[in-house]
Amino acid sequence: MTTIGHVFIPLNREHDGMVPTDGDRAHFESLPVPLALWEQFEQCLSKHLSELTEGQIDREEKFRFDAAHVNAMIAVVEAEAVTAASDLRDWLMSLVAFARRAVDRHVSVVFVIS
Repeated sequence: MTTIGHVFIPLNREHDGMVPTDGDRAHFESLPVPLALWEQFEQCLSKHLSELTEGQIDREEKFRFDAAHVNAMIAVVEAEAVTAASDLRDWLMSLVAFARRAVDRHVSVVFVIS
């Protein structure tokens, strides 16, 4: 699978708010963002998710959902997954499960797209 980036959540609150670097990736869980799904993701979710974070969600971006906004992010993703194509829906539901782990840890979710 060709990826365009990753979604990261810290394993503990000590690393919350950080963007992982090569040297500290062991402190984060990651979910690959498939290149084949990125355009669909942008089309159906970019506007809605951009309202929950600073800036526009786009390529060449790092964007973060603070712990306080992760539940709202999950709600938006779940709502869009209902009508999404099956391959996108499967990835969106993986993202939801991943983000729920962030909620359990009270940490943020960081997207790094290149």
